[in-house]
Amino acid sequence: MGGGVDDSWLSSRLMPRSPEPAREALIAVAERLFAERGVDAVTVRDVVKASGQRNSSAVQYHFGNKAGLLQAILDPHQARLDARRAEMFAELGERPGFDELIEVFVRPLASLLDSESGRHYIRIRAQLVSAARLPSDSDLMRDVLAGAGGGESANEPRPGIRRVAQALVDLVDDTVMPDLGYRLELTAVLLLHGLADFAQRHPSATAAEREAFTGVLTRSVAAMNLGDRVISR
Repeated sequence: MGGGVDDSWLSSRLMPRSPEPAREALIAVAERLFAERGVDAVTVRDVVKASGQRNSSAVQYHFGNKAGLLQAILDPHQARLDARRAEMFAELGERPGFDELIEVFVRPLASLLDSESGRHYIRIRAQLVSAARLPSDSDLMRDVLAGAGGGESANEPRPGIRRVAQALVDLVDDTVMPDLGYRLELTAVLLLHGLADFAQRHPSATAAEREAFTGVLTRSVAAMNLGDRVISR
């Protein structure tokens, strides 16, 4: 009988392992720890240990540093969120109404309550916005307000929220324009922190309960943002 080496076994031993499973494990663990304990309270060592990685430099290898890990958590959620807003906005037609725009503003973010990862993202984002380490939606909307009528650049970040903001500005009665910035600030606080609080307090909420909360949130945002003082078209 021949005693040759099993080439398939040898190839599997020599083939480098994909780094993706380890990378994804680090992201999943960090997302949970950042949401539950707070971004600043969690160290790189905490993440490596909780993810079961043997290499103590795993975060540095995959992300460069803690900031890179945090960005790897935020970016996919934000990209999907803005893409969904852009998609919903495109479905509205040329002259969307106020209530429709509020739905586009609120519902994509509220839909993140449907998954554990989405709830983690909302809680992390609320922390970073509170600490002024991440722009809020109101910051981006005020940019549009400040440059109303100036058009849209293809290179601007987050075109979905900017389109919604511009359409809302176009509907606003000019007589109340001076206080719109304050209203947008309150809107961002209500929306983001309201969702973060719900995510923390009701992680096992049913679909019906999440929908009921989203409805209340949508009506509250609409009432705060000039629902009775837009231009009739």
